[in-house]
Amino acid sequence: MKIKVVYCKFGEKPKILEIDRTLEEMQRLVGGHIETYPYGYAPLVFVVNEEGKCLGLTPHRLIAHGRDVICGDFFVAAIGMSEEGCLDIVGLTDEQIHSVLVTVDNGRLYR
Repeated sequence: MKIKVVYCKFGEKPKILEIDRTLEEMQRLVGGHIETYPYGYAPLVFVVNEEGKCLGLTPHRLIAHGRDVICGDFFVAAIGMSEEGCLDIVGLTDEQIHSVLVTVDNGRLYR
Protein backbone atom coordinates (compact mmCIF):
# COMPACT_ATOMS: atom_id res chain seq x y z
CA MET A 1 0.00 0.00 0.00
CA LYS A 2 1.20 3.51 -0.83
CA ILE A 3 0.89 6.50 1.52
CA LYS A 4 1.51 10.22 1.03
CA VAL A 5 4.04 11.96 3.28
CA VAL A 6 5.89 15.27 3.33
CA TYR A 7 9.62 14.52 3.07
CA CYS A 8 12.19 16.98 4.37
CA LYS A 9 15.72 16.37 3.15
CA PHE A 10 18.38 18.61 4.64
CA GLY A 11 19.07 21.64 2.42
CA GLU A 12 16.04 21.07 0.16
CA LYS A 13 12.47 22.29 0.15
CA PRO A 14 9.88 19.90 1.62
CA LYS A 15 8.21 17.70 -0.99
CA ILE A 16 5.25 15.38 -1.19
CA LEU A 17 6.19 11.75 -1.73
CA GLU A 18 4.08 8.67 -2.24
CA ILE A 19 5.88 5.80 -0.55
CA ASP A 20 5.30 2.14 0.25
CA ARG A 21 3.98 1.80 3.80
CA THR A 22 6.78 -0.54 4.84
CA LEU A 23 9.30 -0.27 7.62
CA GLU A 24 12.12 -0.66 5.12
CA GLU A 25 10.93 2.29 3.00
CA MET A 26 10.49 4.51 6.06
CA GLN A 27 13.96 3.58 7.32
CA ARG A 28 15.45 4.31 3.90
CA LEU A 29 14.01 7.83 3.94
CA VAL A 30 15.46 8.71 7.35
CA GLY A 31 18.67 6.70 6.99
CA GLY A 32 18.17 4.34 9.92
CA HIS A 33 15.80 3.11 12.60
CA ILE A 34 12.63 5.19 12.84
CA GLU A 35 11.12 7.02 15.77
CA THR A 36 8.01 9.20 15.84
CA TYR A 37 7.59 12.51 17.62
CA PRO A 38 4.34 14.52 17.85
CA TYR A 39 4.13 17.20 15.16
CA GLY A 40 2.02 19.54 17.24
CA TYR A 41 -1.21 18.99 15.32
CA ALA A 42 -2.74 15.59 16.13
CA PRO A 43 -2.62 13.07 14.57
CA LEU A 44 0.50 14.24 12.70
CA VAL A 45 3.98 12.99 13.60
CA PHE A 46 7.56 13.58 12.59
CA VAL A 47 9.21 10.31 11.54
CA VAL A 48 12.91 10.66 12.27
CA ASN A 49 16.12 8.65 12.56
CA GLU A 50 16.05 7.57 16.22
CA GLU A 51 19.87 7.70 16.37
CA GLY A 52 20.27 10.92 14.39
CA LYS A 53 21.83 12.89 17.24
CA CYS A 54 24.11 10.02 18.37
CA LEU A 55 25.31 9.51 14.79
CA GLY A 56 26.15 13.21 14.48
CA LEU A 57 23.68 13.88 11.67
CA THR A 58 23.25 17.54 10.77
CA PRO A 59 20.77 19.43 12.99
CA HIS A 60 17.78 20.10 10.78
CA ARG A 61 14.78 21.44 12.69
CA LEU A 62 13.91 22.65 16.17
CA ILE A 63 10.89 20.94 17.74
CA ALA A 64 9.11 20.97 21.11
CA HIS A 65 9.15 24.77 21.28
CA GLY A 66 12.91 24.83 20.75
CA ARG A 67 13.69 22.27 23.48
CA ASP A 68 14.74 19.51 21.06
CA VAL A 69 16.12 19.14 17.55
CA ILE A 70 15.70 16.70 14.67
CA CYS A 71 19.05 15.68 13.21
CA GLY A 72 19.05 14.33 9.67
CA ASP A 73 16.30 13.87 7.11
CA PHE A 74 12.72 13.25 8.26
CA PHE A 75 9.18 13.02 6.99
CA VAL A 76 5.77 13.93 8.33
CA ALA A 77 2.96 11.37 8.36
CA ALA A 78 -0.07 10.65 10.54
CA ILE A 79 -0.95 8.09 13.18
CA GLY A 80 -4.16 6.20 12.47
CA MET A 81 -5.73 2.84 11.85
CA SER A 82 -3.91 0.81 9.23
CA GLU A 83 -5.56 -1.59 6.80
CA GLU A 84 -4.64 -4.32 9.28
CA GLY A 85 -6.71 -2.59 11.99
CA CYS A 86 -3.72 -1.50 14.09
CA LEU A 87 -2.68 1.95 15.22
CA ASP A 88 0.25 2.73 12.94
CA ILE A 89 1.95 5.30 10.70
CA VAL A 90 -0.45 6.17 7.87
CA GLY A 91 -0.56 8.63 5.01
CA LEU A 92 -1.59 12.26 5.07
CA THR A 93 -4.85 13.59 3.68
CA ASP A 94 -4.71 16.49 1.19
CA GLU A 95 -5.78 18.88 3.97
CA GLN A 96 -3.03 17.59 6.27
CA ILE A 97 -0.45 17.91 3.48
CA HIS A 98 -1.45 21.55 3.01
CA SER A 99 -1.13 22.22 6.77
CA VAL A 100 2.30 20.59 6.89
CA LEU A 101 3.61 22.48 3.87
CA VAL A 102 2.51 25.76 5.47
CA THR A 103 4.09 25.00 8.87
CA VAL A 104 6.99 22.56 8.42
CA ASP A 105 9.60 25.27 7.81
CA ASN A 106 8.96 26.80 11.25
CA GLY A 107 12.05 26.02 13.29
CA ARG A 108 14.24 24.89 10.40
CA LEU A 109 17.95 25.38 10.94
CA TYR A 110 19.02 25.69 7.31
CA ARG A 111 18.36 28.39 4.75
